[in-house]
Amino acid sequence: RMSPSLLHVGRRLSGLLRPALASRLAPASSVLFKAPAQRSFSTTTPSDVTLPAAEPTANPYSPWNLFLRVSGFNSQESKDDRLAMIIHMKCNKQARQPEFCAAYGVAPTYHATFQLAGLHVWMSHVRLRLEDPQRGNHVASELFEHWWHQTMVDMKEEGVHDFLQISSHLKELQNGFRGSAKAYDDALKDDDTIGVLRAALFRNVYFSEEGKQAEAVKLSGYVEQQLVQLMSMKSELFMSPEPGVWAFARPALSSDAGAAQPGLKGKANAGA
Repeated sequence: RMSPSLLHVGRRLSGLLRPALASRLAPASSVLFKAPAQRSFSTTTPSDVTLPAAEPTANPYSPWNLFLRVSGFNSQESKDDRLAMIIHMKCNKQARQPEFCAAYGVAPTYHATFQLAGLHVWMSHVRLRLEDPQRGNHVASELFEHWWHQTMVDMKEEGVHDFLQISSHLKELQNGFRGSAKAYDDALKDDDTIGVLRAALFRNVYFSEEGKQAEAVKLSGYVEQQLVQLMSMKSELFMSPEPGVWAFARPALSSDAGAAQPGLKGKANAGA
């Protein structure tokens, strides 16, 4: 049995937390339980994860801060788990930008979208190599877990529901991604980085389709621009667990999308 002193402490803490939680949950409840026509937000999947942020206060022992501390919300591991989810959402959203089909000639198919998502996951992983190895590896591991889960969800939406079929397809996709990621990594180490990257994109994103070489050139320029942006980003921005701090640049529609950016190889290899 719990001792009377512990029961007293528990009741006291509960009494302190209840008003603070009620005041914070009330605004959300007033929106969530409105009729659909009265809601001020879309019911579709958000572009970024919406999570409560810890508001700084002068009193670290306020009921809200006590709750966040007890729940582990502000632990480093919890922050990094949220960061991995946010990066996954960014990669998933970016891979579905209509410009890739309209301006880069990527086929609007499940496998092409998977390859684009994997390309952005790989670019995020390249950036994570610049961080502390323990944190970077943890975020990368969680990022891959989220991505594979999303891949299984996408399979079911495509009509694949049998567990053995999903497992077989997932293993095939995982092996394919490892090959793609290795090809992209090899491009960063090669003297002809852009040429090798272009060839890897032509094989993996365009599946070596005849007549898509020009689109692969354009996509390699896009990847180069994104990597330069990511590798130049400060750690406190890239590793922030708050949504909306940074985003992938939207794919360009103009002819300068394939313009070369200086310094890609050196920056990317710095974290290899």
